[in-house]
Amino acid sequence: MAARGSISAVMKQAGIDMLSPEAGIPIIRRELTAGTRGEVLIAQRLGIMLKEFDQTGGLDVCENGPLAVTLQNRGVMTGRVVGMGLYQGLTIETTLDPSQQPFLRDHQINGTPVLPGVMGIEALAEAAQLLFRDRHLGAIEDVRFMAPFKFYRDQGRTVTLQADFYAEKEDIVADCRLVGSRTLHGQTEPEITTHFTARVRLVTEPAKGARRQHISQPDNGKKVDAQDIYRIYFHGPAYQVLESSWRTGNEVVGLFSAQLPPNHHPSELPTLVSPRGIELCFQTASLWELASRSCMGLPYRIEQVLILGSAETAKTRLYSVVKPGGEGTFDAELVDEKGTVYLALKGYRTAALPDMVGPDLLKPIQSALID
Repeated sequence: MAARGSISAVMKQAGIDMLSPEAGIPIIRRELTAGTRGEVLIAQRLGIMLKEFDQTGGLDVCENGPLAVTLQNRGVMTGRVVGMGLYQGLTIETTLDPSQQPFLRDHQINGTPVLPGVMGIEALAEAAQLLFRDRHLGAIEDVRFMAPFKFYRDQGRTVTLQADFYAEKEDIVADCRLVGSRTLHGQTEPEITTHFTARVRLVTEPAKGARRQHISQPDNGKKVDAQDIYRIYFHGPAYQVLESSWRTGNEVVGLFSAQLPPNHHPSELPTLVSPRGIELCFQTASLWELASRSCMGLPYRIEQVLILGSAETAKTRLYSVVKPGGEGTFDAELVDEKGTVYLALKGYRTAALPDMVGPDLLKPIQSALID
């Protein structure tokens, strides 16, 4: 039997912090008098109790194993499967290089490549479906853009994707995270940042297609075109997704550009969520904010993204149709000329940038969308 004095030493060696008697006794008394049932865990560090005993979780992640990612089964954002631990869930590591990927090269803020939020959504969707290829992507819920993922000095970085799975009636749901690690100057331990999170819902049957009325022409006969839009927006050619935009009733319509270069390399890799279709909705909503509030907003949160079809199969031009919702939110749809809806965004919110946009740059947008 271990002597009482040795217990704290053993715990310390295991990386577990113990409470002092002065702190622990009142806590135990409070829980006993409250009639607490089950277990109560109070700790600062849990040491080996949170250490993965098997980093792969029993998955075969060898180079030629069943989970090896190849050109035939990989997604744009899916790199190497690391494992599936008890605490980190399914873990995938993907190295991205701004010199190779158009979605980074053409998405720079103040000269620094930044991972587009729509590619973050794509990454989380790919991670969720990797182990369940017989399932269909139903929705991405509670999407949160928590911190920009930057590629400093144009150097490549590794994106870490994590997914925890559980069943919800007939659906499989994955709580997903996109995480980045950086070792800052003068520090020995890396700084770990969670950049994007979302809940991905996998369903047994694909969603039934939806339809809406045909796209209407502008109420005032005016449109704002790409030349004036991208005098304000920071996007390069691959993300200049708007050809033109106009207002009809309480909605703003954006026409998807027909002259876009590839989004990613290799260009033949498929995507799950039509990232530039979602980007079209984002930029159209941003035009509304520019016209009405003279400031630009960056993606902050989406309550739900419904996947209703594959926009890559559309045989006509694509449009975003955006209308304001309650409490500063937007709802949006990606549709074709026949009214087929491919995806729908519910409760999209932005975080406003601090700088106001000058009146000369705003004039063409306000003329088309407000006057």
